[in-house]
Amino acid sequence: MKYLSCRYIEHGMDFEHTRLETCCFTCHSGGGRITLQNEYEGEKIDWQKFFDKKRKYRQEHKKGNLTPNCIGCIFLEERNWDDDDYINFLQFNYWVQCNSKCSYCYEVQNRKIFDKIKPYNTVPIIKDMIEKKILRPGGEVAFGGGEPTIAPEFEDLIKLLTDNNFSNMRIHSSGIKYSPAIENAIKKGVLNVVISIDSGCEKTYKKIKNVNAYKKVLENMNKYAQANTNNYGLMTSKFIIIPNVNDNRKEIDLWIDSVRNIGGRWLAVDIEDVWYKTNRATISPYYLDLINYIIDKADNFNMKVELYDRAKGLKEGKNQIIV
Repeated sequence: MKYLSCRYIEHGMDFEHTRLETCCFTCHSGGGRITLQNEYEGEKIDWQKFFDKKRKYRQEHKKGNLTPNCIGCIFLEERNWDDDDYINFLQFNYWVQCNSKCSYCYEVQNRKIFDKIKPYNTVPIIKDMIEKKILRPGGEVAFGGGEPTIAPEFEDLIKLLTDNNFSNMRIHSSGIKYSPAIENAIKKGVLNVVISIDSGCEKTYKKIKNVNAYKKVLENMNKYAQANTNNYGLMTSKFIIIPNVNDNRKEIDLWIDSVRNIGGRWLAVDIEDVWYKTNRATISPYYLDLINYIIDKADNFNMKVELYDRAKGLKEGKNQIIV
């Protein structure tokens, strides 16, 4: 049946710190955060109850009653969705510890709260999903955080997914810790590691990240870039535009040049979350010009650019949708 919905409402699942959600996207006017189970700490999941809740959202969307949390989301699309109960868009955002202290990070800004959160293991749940054929290859598996590479189960989790033919994995990482599992999956062409360096020099990096790791990150980016022997597994360097910190062409030029120097060919761009949400109705055209500058410069060097949801919203003029 053809109706307005999204892949995450239909077949998505997000492991958060203390709950299960459909996805982690919150930059649109509806705010996201559709909860499927509260007070979750890694225990066995009742899949009947889990999918019963997803079906309720699906039925409302079939009637044309869009979930308020989804209003303005760039992932909405009208198409023929199937009615099967399975997950093929999986997100891991449960790990809250990190080896960086990014100035824009909500976990850093609320460290006392996040220090009280008890980490849990997802490997037993993923094994259960695979055995029950609830988790199917063909979509995307994405990791956020915290810093996923420092989670004790991370290497085993990537190996489990790789061994079970998941060929579209995306890891968002600080790049400070090298991961053999990431490099191996890049070589196999099944993983994209996105390293948010947000800068083109050591001084700006330290100002944003509050750690001395710029050279280490470049070193690891280089290892991952060299592991990319095809166009599928790869390393992407991400630049989050932070007003009054790195929002200038000089910093962007330095960033793109540094990526080129290590053999990188893929870039990603986004805008700092809190500033974007606060100013979404009055964002200066300067920031759209900055995004277009990155796209044009990358094109000149035969590099590819991916716009993340805030940058994409600005590019498509969806940033001014207010509820």
